[in-house]
Amino acid sequence: MEIKEASKTQRERRGASSLKQMLMKRCSSFVKKSNEEDVPKKGHFAVYVGHFRDRHVIPITSLNHPTFKMMLQKSEEEFGFRQESGLTIPCDQNTFLTLLDSITSY
Repeated sequence: MEIKEASKTQRERRGASSLKQMLMKRCSSFVKKSNEEDVPKKGHFAVYVGHFRDRHVIPITSLNHPTFKMMLQKSEEEFGFRQESGLTIPCDQNTFLTLLDSITSY
């Protein structure tokens, strides 16, 4: 009887251990996915726009466009260089999307 109880305890421990491993694996996959989404792909960077700070990932080549340089200057004037939560562009969403469309089709 002691052998049956011992083997039952061992099975419970193995079950708990495998459950713990499965949960750790699942949780780590969520973390990896969220980190991957946070980092823009090569040649791009993120900006935040509008009242709700919607995130847009745009090509680095946009930095050379005069209109985007103007938006960066407005951002510097309004927020300064030390923005803790990412580069914020001070304009509404629709204006930004219109400007971005003209910049990327330039």
